[in-house]
Amino acid sequence: MQPDQEEERRRYPRVAVEAKGRFLAPDGSEHECSLRDISIGGIAVTSPVPLSVGALIIVYLDDFGRFEGKIARLFDGGFAIETAISGPRRERLQQRLEALARGEKIDVSARRAFARYVPGEAGLEESSVLTMTDGSSIPCRIIDMSLGGAQVAIEPRPMIGTHVSIGRMEGRVVRHTEEGVGIQFTNVPEHSNAFSRPFG
Repeated sequence: MQPDQEEERRRYPRVAVEAKGRFLAPDGSEHECSLRDISIGGIAVTSPVPLSVGALIIVYLDDFGRFEGKIARLFDGGFAIETAISGPRRERLQQRLEALARGEKIDVSARRAFARYVPGEAGLEESSVLTMTDGSSIPCRIIDMSLGGAQVAIEPRPMIGTHVSIGRMEGRVVRHTEEGVGIQFTNVPEHSNAFSRPFG
C-alpha cells in the first residue's frame, strides 16, 4: 500500500455498508453499482464497467445521496473515488458513518426507480428557473431530484405534457403536485461533468 493510501485510511476510517446506486461514466452512460465501503474521504463501489484512474465519476447512492470525484484506484470488480464533502452535509455523513460503525441501522425511505435527494444532500441550490420551449421562464424551487427527474415548487403550474428545461436538463411535466409539478427528464448529459450541476 502506498503511503498516501495509508494516510487516507488513518484520516478517514472506511465503513463497510451495502447500498444500491447508479453512476454516470465519463462518456455520459449510466450504470448500476453497489456500495462496498464509504468514508468521509471517498467511496468504493462494485461495477463491471471498465473505467480508468483519473476519470471523473458522479455516483448517486440510496440513502447517502450524490458523490462526485475522480477515480483514485481500481480493484477487481469495481473502483474507488476520492470525494470532497464540506459543511453540514459532511457533519451529517460523519454522524451517519459513526452510527453505522456502532452497528446502528439507517432508516430506509420508500424506494423509487431512482432514489431522490433534497438539493442540500445532492450538493445543489434550491432556487432555479423553469424554461418553456417558447423561451419564457418561471422562477422555481427544487424540492427533490434524482437521475430520472425532479419535483419543483412553481406557480403558475405548466400543463401536464409541457416540455421544459431546468438548468442543463430537459424533460416534460408528468404530474401536478400540491406545491408545483413533477418533471421527468428526457435527456442524458454527454459528459458526466455536465451533470455535476444539472440545475445551475
